[in-house]
Amino acid sequence: MAAEIRTITSDELHPWSVAVRRGFLNPSDVDDSEQRRAFLPLERTWGAFDGDRIVATLRSFPVELTMPGAIPLTVSAVTQVTTTATHRRRGLAGRLVTAELAACRDRGEPVSILIAAEWPIYGRWGYGPSTEVQSFSVDTRRTALVETSSASVEFVDLTEFRTAAAELYERIRVRQVGEISRPDWFWDVDLGIVQLPTRPEVPRAFHVLARDAAGSVIGAVRYRVETTWEAMLPAATLTVDTLLSAGVQADRALWGYLLSVDLVTEVTAGDRPVDEVLPWLLTDPRRARASKRHDFLWCRVVDVPAALAARRYRVEGTVVLEVIDHQGLVSGRYELTGGPNGAQCGVSTRSPDISMPVSTLGAALLGGYSVRQLARAGQAEEHRSGALESTDLMFSTAAPPWSSTWF
Repeated sequence: MAAEIRTITSDELHPWSVAVRRGFLNPSDVDDSEQRRAFLPLERTWGAFDGDRIVATLRSFPVELTMPGAIPLTVSAVTQVTTTATHRRRGLAGRLVTAELAACRDRGEPVSILIAAEWPIYGRWGYGPSTEVQSFSVDTRRTALVETSSASVEFVDLTEFRTAAAELYERIRVRQVGEISRPDWFWDVDLGIVQLPTRPEVPRAFHVLARDAAGSVIGAVRYRVETTWEAMLPAATLTVDTLLSAGVQADRALWGYLLSVDLVTEVTAGDRPVDEVLPWLLTDPRRARASKRHDFLWCRVVDVPAALAARRYRVEGTVVLEVIDHQGLVSGRYELTGGPNGAQCGVSTRSPDISMPVSTLGAALLGGYSVRQLARAGQAEEHRSGALESTDLMFSTAAPPWSSTWF
């Protein structure tokens, strides 16, 4: 008998959580229902049922995604997609994703987003990678800042940091293309203020704020240090868990502080933007070694006119796009007219200028991937000479999109 796909009831929250953990290879059966109930909307929490057993899971929650032009768009954030090992290769994940995408469209959320555990899986359901991140490692013995900051830095306790960091992040994310709003519960869980019994304990850390001359918070960093010694010489590694900056003065203040901590010989930071300013702040930029560059946020368009009209475009232009969607949600032709001051998009009967699968549209949506590059890889096809070049320029952004929030 085929598994039943539906949202769960309140009584099913605990077995659903156990199924999630089992899917992520965690055997814990601790009941954390009460903690999860506070931030888990049951009407968006899906399960695949084999009889009374939950054997696959998915849930979503609404967030604001910052689109090009600093335009907020409410989208669906999908997470905790799992399948129990005994029920793999039965199409359960696909059925869950399909059900959620249909619900997403019915809720009026034009885009579904997620962080893909494996690249090959989500492309088949129309998702495309939209942002990238990278890591940095700096040898503190070989470089320093070119210029110091006028901002001050200070240690604060966890409570003050939580309040200040959340407020600062909100100021930053509304103008950073690709960032998403963080629900209030996110900060409590991420910082370990609320400890879920089934999650690893959040490591103890230091918390520092940077303030400008007027006393306003312009930067925040959370970090931890692993202290080691080699032949009676310090060789400690400082790991940055969170770094928020409202501008170059905050960057200089925070990086200058981190690179000058006594006993530390290496500073590492992950999930940084691909246009990270750090190397350019140093006397020797080569000492900031970039690594681990990879895709991060993925987008799946479920309402083409709403999604494309919700962003701004670098230059004025008009293009007719033919979108190919094997799931049938958005297949069709759409005429987009847009520029720096606004956009409109609707269904069209005109001949297409460019055709592309919906996953390519997701990859280009935030300006993170070039339409021409995707076309060279066979992910889009030009039907009118010059259409790729003009559309590529339209969709491009002055700075690459960046998302730093795990969910």
